[in-house]
Amino acid sequence: MNPRALLLWAGAVLLLSLGTEDPVYRAIALLAALTMVLMRRRPAVRVSRLLAWVGLACLGGVGLNFLLSHTGQDVVWALPGWLPAIGGTLTLEAAAFGFDVALGLGACLLAGSALALVVDSQQLVEALPRHLHRTGAALGSAITLVPRLGQSFSTVREAQAMRGWRPRGPRSWRAVAVPAVLTAIEGSVLLAEAMDARGFASGGRTKVWTPAWSGRDLVDAISAALAIAVFITALLLGRAGGWQPYPSLELPAVDWLPLLASLLLLLPGLV
Repeated sequence: MNPRALLLWAGAVLLLSLGTEDPVYRAIALLAALTMVLMRRRPAVRVSRLLAWVGLACLGGVGLNFLLSHTGQDVVWALPGWLPAIGGTLTLEAAAFGFDVALGLGACLLAGSALALVVDSQQLVEALPRHLHRTGAALGSAITLVPRLGQSFSTVREAQAMRGWRPRGPRSWRAVAVPAVLTAIEGSVLLAEAMDARGFASGGRTKVWTPAWSGRDLVDAISAALAIAVFITALLLGRAGGWQPYPSLELPAVDWLPLLASLLLLLPGLV
């Protein structure tokens, strides 16, 4: 996939996920991001762990809002008032609002992850305009930091296990966490030294290759651009209003204009 088309699509998903509180549009944006990650990821890229962490983050958001927000008319359960923070009524409206927030959070996380899973980080840097070259290099390094840290953590854990280490509580994980973080920092320092040795940012920007635009890439970019244009039009016309489950839970209103914008986001992951 052309990195410029991917950046445009990711921006469209973020705009729609953050620009409205309607769970219908956010659910479609989440489905579009999930489809992109599953169908357009690079070969040999595993996403099971990513999906597990995103799912846990979304479930945590639902649980926190359900326990901490005591607003709403439909009471599901009542906890003793002496419990700090969570004491009081637990309502269906709080759970629904937490679910709505989780949909937007999941869509944003998966859209951001697609930038690292669908194309290489170097391709993203090359796709940015000339005046954003340094920002793109920092962005590319940041995108690869978490995978490198995870790989370092797994390597150190296996090495410590071969030496007889066994997890015996939170404190025992220091034997794994400290070397893993130090290894990741050392890798970042080596990367900075290599970039400095090669004269990074000392001269004009050069490109080894320029990604070509295929017919599929044009469809991806056009659908993302149309989604952005249609959704902004819906916002200006007041047809992409928010959704609030308080004080009484109601079904969200669906308008065809923002619905069309959200459905256009599905096209790049399916073609």
